Amino acid sequence: MRRLVVTLLAAMVVLSGCTSGSDSSSEPTPAASTEPAISLASLDIDWPRAADTLEVAKPPAAPNGFDDAVVTQMADILAKWAQATTIDQDVWRSATPIDEVAAVLPAKVGTTLRSQVTGTVSPRLAVANVFAEDATVIGAPQVTTAWKISTQTDEVGKQYVLLELQTRAAYEVRLGDGAPTRVIGMLRVHGLSAYADTTDDFGVTGGWQEFGASDCALALDDDLIPDTDLDETVKGLKTFVQVGNGEKLSMPTLPVEEQVDSEYLQRCRNSAT
Repeated sequence: MRRLVVTLLAAMVVLSGCTSGSDSSSEPTPAASTEPAISLASLDIDWPRAADTLEVAKPPAAPNGFDDAVVTQMADILAKWAQATTIDQDVWRSATPIDEVAAVLPAKVGTTLRSQVTGTVSPRLAVANVFAEDATVIGAPQVTTAWKISTQTDEVGKQYVLLELQTRAAYEVRLGDGAPTRVIGMLRVHGLSAYADTTDDFGVTGGWQEFGASDCALALDDDLIPDTDLDETVKGLKTFVQVGNGEKLSMPTLPVEEQVDSEYLQRCRNSAT
């Protein structure tokens, strides 16, 4: 599993990412038809299907000292952002998903997001859930969501509000004709921050973590493709389902040494040669 976190508040940008699991190949050999399938049903995932519209719960109220109207505005932006990253099939297959995602965001937010992902190891996956060309997504994903609102303090002691929307999306995927189904789970957090006197100048934050995908494909190919290590896949997906069944926003903790950076990318390149 892997996580990438991007944060912008005022002029500060922080980028990091991490991964674990099988990293032996960027393009796993399609599984033989005799191998066991992994399906949404076999994992007891009974979440709502999200085809054309992503349904999200009512967002939380603004904390004391912050404007309800601004928090509602942030929530509306986050819901549109999450829909684009999670269920838009054009984005799933896009060579430049930042273009499609930025198009649904206010100009300032889209520009900030674009600057954050530029130069990252996996810029497409930093933006949205993007699948490999030969990975067929079967039906609509099953998705749950969770909100979190908090007040934070910046480096000079000024308070701001941070509103986050997490999507927990389970995709049933097949790699090639006749191959058994697999499941890829994606946790993705979309966040906006604002000072009390802010009306449209938002900080942007986000993070994602995958379960059941081939790790080196994330770094080498910048897309999602099923992993061939079934034991590792099932183990990771159990953690993913636990998060998706919960009511609170949660991202499992991963070790620092699993951070996806230039060194990790080079290890993947070395293992592929």
